[in-house]
Amino acid sequence: MKSFIRVLPFLAALAIAGCGGDSSDSGAGPLDNALGYLPQDAPLVISIDTDVEGGQFKAIGKILDRFPFANQVEGQLKQRLEASGGFDYEDDLKPMLGNEFVVGATDVRSIVNRGASEDFVGAIQVKDKGKLEDALDKEKAEEAGEKSGAKLYEDEDGDAFAVEDEVLVVASSKQKLEAALEQRDADDRLTEETFDKGTAGLPKDALLRVYGDLQKLIASDPDTADARKVKWVDALRTFGLAASFEDDQIDVGFKVGTDGGDLSEDDLPLASGDESPSVLDLPNEIGAGLRNPAQVFRFGEQAAQAVNPTDYADYRTAKTTLERRLDVDIDEDLIAQLEGALSVSVSTSGDVGARIDLDDEASFGRTLAKVEKELPAILSGAGDSPTRLIRRGDFRELASADGDRFFYGVVDGALVLSNDLARARRVAREEPEAVEGAKGALVVSADAEQLFLEALRSRGSIPGGGLGEALGGGLIAGPLGRLTGSASSSKDGITGNLRLTFD
Repeated sequence: MKSFIRVLPFLAALAIAGCGGDSSDSGAGPLDNALGYLPQDAPLVISIDTDVEGGQFKAIGKILDRFPFANQVEGQLKQRLEASGGFDYEDDLKPMLGNEFVVGATDVRSIVNRGASEDFVGAIQVKDKGKLEDALDKEKAEEAGEKSGAKLYEDEDGDAFAVEDEVLVVASSKQKLEAALEQRDADDRLTEETFDKGTAGLPKDALLRVYGDLQKLIASDPDTADARKVKWVDALRTFGLAASFEDDQIDVGFKVGTDGGDLSEDDLPLASGDESPSVLDLPNEIGAGLRNPAQVFRFGEQAAQAVNPTDYADYRTAKTTLERRLDVDIDEDLIAQLEGALSVSVSTSGDVGARIDLDDEASFGRTLAKVEKELPAILSGAGDSPTRLIRRGDFRELASADGDRFFYGVVDGALVLSNDLARARRVAREEPEAVEGAKGALVVSADAEQLFLEALRSRGSIPGGGLGEALGGGLIAGPLGRLTGSASSSKDGITGNLRLTFD
């Protein structure tokens, strides 16, 4: 059955262009049946919708119809599929599809230990059992006994698989296969209810759903021992992901679940709540917004203290020494000022511009004046290159002898930062914009078409402007719309999504 198994990765791609028919509802039974061959505490489980005539594949087809050469891609995929497995897609494979194909790991060591052997179990309840039997004949599969009511088979390459009623079961070894068949009849098997609970809040009709036991994965990796000393990391429990398609967009939703019983909002890596910051929307760049960046700084300090108390004590000593030298309280006079919104814009070439809304511009200005008296000496002492402070109107330039330059200034209630003076001045003039649909303290936004074209230009892949651009990247990038994303934090975890729209 190896040649049949090899075709599974191509099935989703194959239905990309123009799938007709009505959407079907496979019901809870087929998914529950397939999940049952995995243990309830499986560390990682993936479910893939194979209903090529359903809503998800129809939406994929409509998205790809926006791009040129879609028909050629479909033809090439079919040829590759049929050459790989020796099956005819329309006659042999498509009639079996429609339910979810489930694949998961049963042993956490195969995920966290690079040297461990592969460990997976896959299962799908086929729509047409007769076509499955035809596939067995075409594979010249030999019966190799029974296990837990399922028939065992072995193909010409010696690979084992099993068929139980309408369910095809595959595994990374015969031992794993037989264990999976026994698991299906056990009380601690994975159920659809458990899988749905792990992906709660994410679309159930997604093309792809992923569920994982994050607590088990972290606990099984010795490299995470220090990280688990951080209160929030130690509270991590599960993660889920779902990728779904509509006619004009792709959505990837995600969630990271925590046991929030002993957590406070100060323990979170991101400020809690659904309120979202605005974002700088500069052409050909990626914009990001972060509400209350002070929360991230404080979380970093807490994490450093938990992971390495000795180094953190040295940090605290250095921080106290610096405070005395500058005559400032870093936490109260600097960090507490950064509880507003941070907006950042990054170009494909790596240029950065940022602005941070200040809590009290006048107070921060007085603190900054104290810092500036010592800043060149501090930076010169910290590195091998002397640094000068130069006035540039509303901005200051920190210029090192080796050519590095950095600009900052306080303009209209915001601290503006950049590695380029013209960019700093532009960021000071720009008004950040709200991102539609965003929820939570972290937000990203970009014009996907222009970002893609700019990335090609910066690498010399297409000539800039005119016919060259239209014939080069324009045909491919033209349908791309906005790329947006956001993440919301609470004591119960982090939820969010990443969305790409199409014109």
